[in-house]
Amino acid sequence: MSSRRGRYITLDEVMAGAAERAYNEVSKRSPHLSDKEKKEISEFVGKGAVKYALIAVDPTKPVVFTWDRVLDFEKNSAPYIQYSHARAQSILRKASREPEKADYSLLDDSMEHDIILTLSRFPEVFVDAAENLRPNAIADYVNALADKFNRFYTKLPVIKADSVERSDARLALVDAARIVLRNALKLLGIEAPEKM
Repeated sequence: MSSRRGRYITLDEVMAGAAERAYNEVSKRSPHLSDKEKKEISEFVGKGAVKYALIAVDPTKPVVFTWDRVLDFEKNSAPYIQYSHARAQSILRKASREPEKADYSLLDDSMEHDIILTLSRFPEVFVDAAENLRPNAIADYVNALADKFNRFYTKLPVIKADSVERSDARLALVDAARIVLRNALKLLGIEAPEKM
């Protein structure tokens, strides 16, 4: 965009472009979904991607907008965080059981501790973001949580843990991460999907 040269892009064009690009990515990642489901997902992924790209930047710095970064499903973007939430939902659906009585002492891996500490910081991050008018603090926080959750998920079995008790504890941790991911996305005005 260049106001001096008279070049600009409307928000409607940006949103339509985001939805179109998101549709292509969703089609690649989830070819089993119906066309209707792909379109629904691409709409909220596209909108969320644009919102996050604008919110995630410190208010004192310029916004640099590139499609590759905005719609990156692998790191620091709304689609990445939305996908993390959908992944947590999927784990809970596949488990098809509520943890009876989670024994949190079984969460003894450093990755589990890291997630627990990150989850516990959410209220203070929220207060800091609100008091200092810095929504980017929530964006940074939820991206860090998504990173930690995805590392945990790829390294440690949840449903097929070495015991039902450990599985229950990890399911409770997944559910806690899901709730905080959802709440942080909601604060940013971004939809937290059930599946992607």
